[in-house]
Amino acid sequence: MKVVLVYDEPLGPESAGEPLPEDIGAEYESNRTIEVLLQAIRACGHKAVGINLTEDFPGQIRQLKPDLVFNIAEGIRGPARESIVPAWLDHLGIPYTGSDGLSLAMSLDKALTKTLASAGGLRTPAFKKVHRIEDLNNLDLKCPLFVKPNAEGSSMGIRSTSRIETRDQLQRRVAWILETYEQDCLVEEFAPGREFCVGIIGNEKPRLLPVVEIRSRRNFYPYEEKHDHQRELICPAEIPENLAEELRWMGLKIFTILACRDLARVDFKLDDDGRPNFLEINPLPGLSPYYSIFPYQAAVAGLSYQQLIGQIIDWARQRRPNYQNRPPLQIRMSEQTV
Repeated sequence: MKVVLVYDEPLGPESAGEPLPEDIGAEYESNRTIEVLLQAIRACGHKAVGINLTEDFPGQIRQLKPDLVFNIAEGIRGPARESIVPAWLDHLGIPYTGSDGLSLAMSLDKALTKTLASAGGLRTPAFKKVHRIEDLNNLDLKCPLFVKPNAEGSSMGIRSTSRIETRDQLQRRVAWILETYEQDCLVEEFAPGREFCVGIIGNEKPRLLPVVEIRSRRNFYPYEEKHDHQRELICPAEIPENLAEELRWMGLKIFTILACRDLARVDFKLDDDGRPNFLEINPLPGLSPYYSIFPYQAAVAGLSYQQLIGQIIDWARQRRPNYQNRPPLQIRMSEQTV
């Protein structure tokens, strides 16, 4: 089977002459990870080629004619940036790994996922989505607070100053995020307890990976620590079984609510009473065997890196078992089309 790996090219602080935040490429996999992913796909018996997500992506895909796309592309701009690849592949009728465009768009919107989680009976810290600095005038949340961009991942926009104690700190931090990331800001009550991640793989009968605890110096995980790997991962987490069971249940619940597929990582923190609170879900979790949490959880569960990648491919292929016998997609442009 011919598999095309679609990824994002690592960016510097400027792209096409446009200044970008210093952490703009934080979500993108390194060249070393891209190469080891290609090796794992080939080790599973497939032909593999990698392409960078560019404006010419649809043309590249038509030319390569893959049997399946392994998608790790995050995109660059806009609230639906993670949906670009799956939306095009659905249009072209090509199978791909991971969640579809709708699930990815909903998951990227942290305020929306927290609203859906709460409606589904999951605890989540009280929050407000801030569009303008004036929105803070009616803020009814208790300090300490935590402030981050509403639609970013990999600790983008999260610094050591993201934990807020005063009104002045809140004003400065929200203003910085609104200006720097040009998107809404999420302000939520800070959960002071331990931090955990639940990994999920599979589809009709999802498998829950061992719960991992993230220990960091500040009781939260800022960009500075995440990308200097200043953390300790404990897997399986050293917690009572009833807490582990509740974390797994909550993770599977939001995975199901958002109709995620194949893989996802769900993040939680404990509140003052030791109860788990949902923070966010990532249906495009990092897949680096060198530093990402998700492959580490899989390894503790007994899956080698090659086995993990092979299973993700198999689940995607099972959704479209007759794809290779399909008629070719015909796209014709009307002469009147402008």
